[in-house]
Amino acid sequence: MLAVSMAMLGACATTYTDGTNPITGMAGGYYDLPGPGKLVTVGFGANGYTDAETVRRYVLRRACEVVQEKGKTHFWAYVSLGDAARNNTVGEDLGIHQLGGKPFSMIYILPLDQARPGALDAADVLSRVIVETKKD
Repeated sequence: MLAVSMAMLGACATTYTDGTNPITGMAGGYYDLPGPGKLVTVGFGANGYTDAETVRRYVLRRACEVVQEKGKTHFWAYVSLGDAARNNTVGEDLGIHQLGGKPFSMIYILPLDQARPGALDAADVLSRVIVETKKD
């Protein structure tokens, strides 16, 4: 019975869950880490049943939540530290990668107190990615 249950769980796409939890994190999920500097590293790793668009939405969702948890309203997103150093923002078109057939994305965000050129509005992005997620 346990083997059947595990097999059924393994055939499902990764849900929006905390990937830092050692129990649920084995199946993937989001994470965020402070730094470097004022940046926050945000990522989402999924299993092979999760599509790249879902990973993109989940990374953006977590980024928006982190920004709001810090009492900020906007943020710049970067796909690399080099891009952050050059202030080469990425917007919502994040790079989705594959590792062992499993999609993942990691970005660096800089939470901001107000709108600035190239900044994403956390409330706006969050409202859209949550609605898009509910359609799945």
